[in-house]
Amino acid sequence: MTMDKVYIKSLVQKVLNKEFSSNGRRKILDYNDRLNICCPYCGDGKSEYKKRGNVYLNKLLFICFNCDKKTSFDRMLKDFNEIIDPQKKLEMIEYLDSVANYSDYETEFSDFDDENLIDISQLEELFNVKKTTPIYDFSPIKENSGIFKYLVGRGIPKELHKKIYQAKFSKGDEGFEHVIIFINGKGSKVLGLQVRNLKEGRRRFFLIYNWESIYKWVYGDDIIIDIQKSIIYNKLSYFFNILNVRFEETITIFEGYLDSLFYPNSIGIVGVNTDIKILENNNLDLQYFFDNDKAGFDKSEEKIRNGGKIFLWKKLFEDIIKRKKGDPYELSNRISKVKDLNKLAELVPNPYIKLKIKQYFSEDIYDIQYLPKIVNKKVSKERDYNKFFKSW
Repeated sequence: MTMDKVYIKSLVQKVLNKEFSSNGRRKILDYNDRLNICCPYCGDGKSEYKKRGNVYLNKLLFICFNCDKKTSFDRMLKDFNEIIDPQKKLEMIEYLDSVANYSDYETEFSDFDDENLIDISQLEELFNVKKTTPIYDFSPIKENSGIFKYLVGRGIPKELHKKIYQAKFSKGDEGFEHVIIFINGKGSKVLGLQVRNLKEGRRRFFLIYNWESIYKWVYGDDIIIDIQKSIIYNKLSYFFNILNVRFEETITIFEGYLDSLFYPNSIGIVGVNTDIKILENNNLDLQYFFDNDKAGFDKSEEKIRNGGKIFLWKKLFEDIIKRKKGDPYELSNRISKVKDLNKLAELVPNPYIKLKIKQYFSEDIYDIQYLPKIVNKKVSKERDYNKFFKSW
């Protein structure tokens, strides 16, 4: 996807025509990667021909090497009262979304503690006092409450509740549901939210509220947000725990938010098809822990064929059966139903330590043998798994 350079240049020309009267200062030097102009902020001094302002087309950024002004192209236009056509703005958003990477994350989040993220106290006021959203009765997990018991029953001990809140979610005329809310942020600062009810199967739901959504909840729909900032923040708000990982160490990518609670230096995403190029394109040491199901097997095969490091469920199960006494078929039948790390934690508390989980990752293409090929027939998941494990 490419940007409409002619349209961008026309907007820059309008700014220059408005700010300068001489033809020399209004002139744009057009290069492949940028538009070189007289800086509309500082005027580039007294010279008629100095042009130390640059609009960089790859990230739509303006930088002046005279006054050191650096801002997004979107903000620059707002500063000089120029309006982007709505359709063109959508194209810019789609373009920037396609080229965003981790270096943008580092730049944009350099000062997030002070102004860019929402404080948890602001959400408490929003949900419990103003009550302008479907969420209310929002609070940290209350010990011995029904939700506390639900989490503990799911193998999620008290010490892992720090990033989880409880609330009620209004369904209008249908009443409300008790929900748990995963807080994606750092300390008291919030980047995004995931809301989940406590039901299973078709009655289960979860909703993601990205950074822009909650920012507008707090400050109103009329708040002006830079395109670049909203793209980076929104993208990262889908990566649970992104603000707490150590990027110089191995990062484990999980298919869901819950699973990442059990594993150090990990990120939870929303399903196998989440776009994580913003991480993969920046030479980070990543490994993938996908669910024990067909979608997870398919994505694991894709990753290992492309040189990625994946978790081998089958190898783990084989080792568990070798170590345990009793009927191996009965044991394999039981553990084969374990879909994810949360389910495994229900059977084996603290599986990261007790089962030495980290030894079951591999980037060796020959270990593709540990990825099962489940026949896609209309049979129950239990029969599929039993048939697979019976063949060992």
